[in-house]
Amino acid sequence: MSMKVWYRIGFGLGAAGIVLIAYLGLRQPQWVFGLISQMSPRALFYVDTQQPVIALTIDDGPYPETTDAILQILERYEVNATFFMLSDELAGHEATLQRLVAAGHELGHHMTVDESSIGLSAKEFKTKFLAADQVLSPYGPLRWFRPGMSWYNQRMLQLVEEQGYQLVLGSLFPYDTHVPSVWFAQWFVLNNLDPGDIVVLHDGPENRGERTIQLLEQLLPEIQQRGYRIVTLTELASYGQAANQLEP
Repeated sequence: MSMKVWYRIGFGLGAAGIVLIAYLGLRQPQWVFGLISQMSPRALFYVDTQQPVIALTIDDGPYPETTDAILQILERYEVNATFFMLSDELAGHEATLQRLVAAGHELGHHMTVDESSIGLSAKEFKTKFLAADQVLSPYGPLRWFRPGMSWYNQRMLQLVEEQGYQLVLGSLFPYDTHVPSVWFAQWFVLNNLDPGDIVVLHDGPENRGERTIQLLEQLLPEIQQRGYRIVTLTELASYGQAANQLEP
């Protein structure tokens, strides 16, 4: 077989690989997360249920200009969510967390600041993890932990579980930290929505919280019109055994 033929075969396989990666990135099918969860059985990606219910999670709060507005939108649509908070942002916003918990939302642990958790040394990770736990735990029970940038290793996972937490990532992330488009985020979520999904959105600076406000105003009624309930992680877990064998 000539080099020209081999070149064409290689080019065709490369192009097919690019198309597959683009499809998986834009589609995010649950079966992919099922395969991933088999390789990472102690991390929660979604809950295996046929009931029309999903969890809404919002990272990187509290933020002064946006968190209260997000809470108002959720109240209007009678939606409860899980907020993964950065403990260093809490000072001065204690009343916001109290209102959040009183309204039926739940808190999640998202470390002290917005940084890559996996890039920390073992000592740094433990120190910051325990510091965030100490700040957040007085506001309500803490069950869920999401690492910064969503990367983790076995050393981190061991500490998280020793402290009584379940590590959770998600199954529906519209790249809102990278693609500053409300239209794209709405299209992405509605195009990929499945029962048991865990949606990941963001509060915070760089207009992320502002985009989430605009997105929720448009997205929540659309999801509800499809017959879905939008709930906290804890309520979603109660709907069935999770993909990673988590017991609710």
